[in-house]
Order: sequence, then C-alpha cells, then structure tokens
Amino acid sequence: MKLGLSTLFGRNLWLIVALIVMGQIVNALAYGQFIAKPRLRQSAEATARSLQAVAEGLSLLPDDQRAGFVARFNARAGSGMDGPRRARASLLERSYLSELATQLGLPPEALAWRREPGGLIAVRLPDVPFWLVVPSVQPAHRFARTWIIASAVSGALALLGAWLIQRRINRPLARLVEATKAVGDGQRRLVLPTDGPAETAALARGFNDMAAALARDEEERLLMLAGLSHDLRTPLAKIRLASEMLRDAGQGDPALLDTLDRSLHGLDGLLTQFLDYARAAHPAEQDLPPVDIGLREFLAECIALAPGLPHPSLADGAEVRVRARPQALRRLVLNLVVNAQHHGAPPIELACGDTQGAAWIEVRDRGPGIALDRVDELKRPFQRGDSARGGKPGSGLGLAIVERIARSEGAALQLLPRDGGGLVARVSWA
Repeated sequence: MKLGLSTLFGRNLWLIVALIVMGQIVNALAYGQFIAKPRLRQSAEATARSLQAVAEGLSLLPDDQRAGFVARFNARAGSGMDGPRRARASLLERSYLSELATQLGLPPEALAWRREPGGLIAVRLPDVPFWLVVPSVQPAHRFARTWIIASAVSGALALLGAWLIQRRINRPLARLVEATKAVGDGQRRLVLPTDGPAETAALARGFNDMAAALARDEEERLLMLAGLSHDLRTPLAKIRLASEMLRDAGQGDPALLDTLDRSLHGLDGLLTQFLDYARAAHPAEQDLPPVDIGLREFLAECIALAPGLPHPSLADGAEVRVRARPQALRRLVLNLVVNAQHHGAPPIELACGDTQGAAWIEVRDRGPGIALDRVDELKRPFQRGDSARGGKPGSGLGLAIVERIARSEGAALQLLPRDGGGLVARVSWA
C-alpha cells in the first residue's frame, strides 16, 4: 500500500502516527513539569543539606582528619554509581547544579564543579577546601532514548492499526471500484455482497440497485431497438419485391427504381447495424462460451463474407490464436471492413499478429484517416464519421459496435494513423 497523503491508507496512517507523537510530546512535557522538576528540586534540597552538614562537620574536625572524612564521604556518595564520562554537563545535570546552588544560597555561577574520574560530579563550597561528590542524577540521554524507543513502538503500532483499519475499509471499496469499471465496460448484471458494516452494506445495496436499474433500462432500450429493426424488415421486403416486379414487368422509371433499390439497400444496412448493436450488449449473446480461434484462418473466412467493394485482402503474417466468441468476433471484423469500405480508400488489408504475447487484429485502409481529437468521440454510438473521414455518412454505430464487442471480449479498440496515409483499426488483447 502507498504511504502518501493521496491514499486513504496514507492519510489514516499519518493521522494516527501524528496523534501518537503529539501525545508522546505532551507526556514528555507533563513528565518534565510535574515529575522531573519536583524530583530534581527534592534531590537538590537533600544534597544541599548533606553538603551543609559535611561543611559543619569538617569545621569541627581536626585538620589531620578532614581529608579522610571527605574521602569516605565521596566514596559513599559514589558507591555503585557509574555516570557518563563526558566533560560537559548535560542539560539535566546543569539544571540540577543550578537548583543545588539555589538551595545552598549561592548564585549558579558561584558553585564550582568538576567531573570526577568515575563520571560523577564533585562540587566545592566557598568555605570548604575539598571537592565533595554529589549523588548522580538520571542522564538526559537515557530519558531521550527511552522516549524515542517508546515513540517508535507507538508508531509501529499505529502503522499496524492503520493497516488493519484500511484493510477492512479497502476491501469493499476495491470491490466497488472493480464493479464500476465493469459497468463502464458494458457489464450490467453485477451484484456486490452486502455483508460487513452498515455503511459499506448500504453502499453495496445502492450500487446493486443502480446496476439493476441500468440493466433494465438498457435491456428495454435494446429490445425496443431490435423489435423495431425486425418489424421494419417486413415492409422493406415488400417494397423491394414490388420494385423487382415493376422492373420485371417493364413498368416504372428505371432510374427511379435504381434510386429506390439503393435506398432500400442503405436502410437494410442500417437495420443490420441496429441489430448488431443490440446483440453486442444482449446478455444471451455475452453468455456464449469463447473458443480457441486461429486468427489468420478466421480473417480469411471474414474476407469471403465481406459485403461491398473494394474487397479486402489478407496481409502476410504468422498464425495467431486467441480465445473469443466466433459470432461476436465476426461481427467486429465485418463492421471494421464496412467502415473502411465506406469511409476509407483501397487497398484494404486485414492482418493479425502478436506483440510480446498480446494478440491483435488490424484492418488497414488508405483513406483520409481520423483526426486524433475525434477518436474517442467516434467510438460512441450515433457519432457520424463523414466529417472526420470525408466518406459517406452512416448510422454512427459501426465503431460503437466494434468498441462494445471488443470490451466484451477483453480486448481494446485503437484507431491509429497509418504510415503513408490512411487508418489502422487495431483490436488487441492484453
């Protein structure tokens, strides 16, 4: 997981770590103000009384006994203690010496001190010609090291806690992200599990209701489109039959009948595209199992079925295999061929291959191509390509059909400029 602030995990983690570190700082300040300082003052007060008592005792002893008395006192004061061997006093030691001077009634700078060989501190009172060892205080670096270790442990616990929290939150969110991508790719019948906390369960139920509503609306729209296209074929067949009968009987204007036949042929092509668009998204179509297909042989079959002129050819290349639904893939290729025939220019070539293990199909033409800023627009339904490619206007469904079929097959449609002019429509599998 990423630790940056752009992710929910990172924000949760750094928020918890910041709160714990702030708590540690507050604890350290409270410890210093309410525990360390009072203890330091008490220790300095007790040490001051001891030093004053030693000073009074030395004044009562004969001169030849004072040195021995001081040696025994220093040995007892430093018994079992091994302080830091540093020349300078630490912050805590300076505070202690300053408080000790105050308790002795001296200004802090008037109290002479030195570091003893054992690491302890010895002071000398103004009226006493001997160095007296004072009890050791807790070195500051020990407290700082303890605080750093405690903060590090707390940070590690915060990381673990944030990871556990994020894991519980991220799983339903990850499922939701994957489901929304699937809906964007054309899948509709998706159901998220509604277990877990109430908030994530409510979110999953809302998504399920939305996906179900989208599926119903699309099925009704596609059913209406398919029904309308199917119902229109009957009167069109009757009109075509009447036209042929008039032509065979030598009645009617031949030029007018030719125009009528071309219009009927165009309407029949539009209805075929409407039906193809409806089939591409129909659940029954998507439930067909994929099979192993040799693309080169498959493209040769598609060329034999290609309607209209100019007739496409198959480019040289090696055989490539892919798993797909033959009916859907055939509609995809034929729609690309018809798009090249209507909006491109010969020669039209079909090719297949693979790049680093990813199979692809290409339909190439030598037409005017497509402006890069219109590529995504022309993949949407009912976007006509006449202004983009300079060809004949159509229904605007050809590339939308290809895009929808490609997504359902786990592939992607790319419209690329061809070297030397023209367009390359590539469908590639990851």
